[in-house]
Amino acid sequence: MPFEPPAGIVCSGLGKVYDGGVAAVDAIDLTLAAGQTTALLGPSGCGKSTLLRLIAGLEQPTAGQVRIAGDPPGLLGRQGGLAIAFQDPCLLPWLDVAQNVALGRKLARQPADPARVAELIELVGLGGFHRARPAALSGGMRQRAAIARALVTQPRVLLLDEPFGALDALTRQQLAQDLPPLWQAQGTTAVLVTHSVDEAVMLSDRIVVLSPRPARIVADIEVPLAHPRSPGVSETPSFRRLVARALAALAQGGGPAQVLAAQ
Repeated sequence: MPFEPPAGIVCSGLGKVYDGGVAAVDAIDLTLAAGQTTALLGPSGCGKSTLLRLIAGLEQPTAGQVRIAGDPPGLLGRQGGLAIAFQDPCLLPWLDVAQNVALGRKLARQPADPARVAELIELVGLGGFHRARPAALSGGMRQRAAIARALVTQPRVLLLDEPFGALDALTRQQLAQDLPPLWQAQGTTAVLVTHSVDEAVMLSDRIVVLSPRPARIVADIEVPLAHPRSPGVSETPSFRRLVARALAALAQGGGPAQVLAAQ
């Protein structure tokens, strides 16, 4: 597969109102730089996942538009340039790890690449489990396989909806350390939905804080911490300051948008 440059994402006046008049997303103007990891942070039920699904093209907006590298998201998806990983790994139980990972290329209509599949299985820490079925894997191992499946197409955009949300704290910490370098090394533009402030700071280059539903941007926080980030960085003063700023923005709720950059 030829190299494709990272893709920027632009949301213009983006809104979503469901049947019955329930507003989920309201007037989102957001530009996400190519090659960056952005965390969408907000309280449960605020519309984070709806915004992610709008970016993915899985739902249609009732106002505004999304453009990825200048095109509608569906176009990039059909080309295999956009991948999504959900909280539920959604592995097919009758396929082994290698077959589940290879399925990503098949669904994207890309030619089989057993070497790429094998490489990613090793990189996500599942070496020796190529032929294991999902039932034989722990929750963390299944999520590693799901991330490998998402990355096997070498996507320009990776969307992650609470990918570690169903895992225990220790497994979450380990995956947060092991997996981001994989998509960062590919130069992938990543968008992560989370309600964990520490996770947002640990994983992202930028945090967009959303208000309670309907989702509006209340803060935009730069995270200028060097990659890769070890668990010890979470105890540093700069990390804790970023956490405090994100918490303050969450408490602010529906206030006006502002930019909170690290000192």
